[in-house]
Amino acid sequence: MSNLHYEEMYPWEIAQAISQAPVGYLPLGTLEWHGEHNVVGLDALKAQAICVRAAQISGGVVLPSFYWATDWRQDQPDGSYLTGGIEYGERYHVPGSMYWLRPETYLNLLLDVYEAMRRRGMRAIVVLCGHWAEDTLPVVRRSGEMFQAEHPEVKWLMVSDLELGDDLGYLHEHAAAGETSLMLAIRPELVRLDLTFETDKSLRGHYAGMPQHLHRRQETSYKYIGVLTAAADGSNDPELASEARGRLLLETIAARLAERAQGMLEAARNR
Repeated sequence: MSNLHYEEMYPWEIAQAISQAPVGYLPLGTLEWHGEHNVVGLDALKAQAICVRAAQISGGVVLPSFYWATDWRQDQPDGSYLTGGIEYGERYHVPGSMYWLRPETYLNLLLDVYEAMRRRGMRAIVVLCGHWAEDTLPVVRRSGEMFQAEHPEVKWLMVSDLELGDDLGYLHEHAAAGETSLMLAIRPELVRLDLTFETDKSLRGHYAGMPQHLHRRQETSYKYIGVLTAAADGSNDPELASEARGRLLLETIAARLAERAQGMLEAARNR
């Protein structure tokens, strides 16, 4: 079956796919700045593409990506608060981030989705985290623990693309060569390397009437705006991204994910 995007499948296709391999992939991402050269949906877009490729190997279906998540919250003296999902992007002078949910909202939303997947007949749930924030992953992990405590017959796994590709030089980065390479392999039309780095082509105009932002940008210690390279020697800089590297990451990570899904499905069937 060529199309495994749940939202694009006909009812008979869904029934057939689940009967053959009752595995459901759930890609998790955000709407978050990823430099000036990537779109804000990168986390979810890469997670969904990896899940689709994995499902082509293992069978099953791929649920629509989550673009919402929880992250840190910082309460202010006046009673307001700042969040990792909105205001943090402005700290790095890149507008556009918008994904923050209260932890309890995110937790309950995930639990309801797992329950819907179970009731639809899925016996293995694979959660791929494309967003690696330390305030996000524990909530996802907790949701799985709670779900499996109630439904031990359904196998559940949480893993990140970072974990599955760390031996391929895929660093704990943000919008650098690894993630940008994946996007070049998945959706090359959404990568604009000409809009980043020292020139500030895209955001200089945006901040033209806001000198305080330009001043803050001059004070940042990062070479690129909205990019964390995780390699001080320049070996993981975004301009080193390539479609070939992205294809290697995509195929390898997806194959490893599919292998885990197949193991989960076998364990569920033998229960």
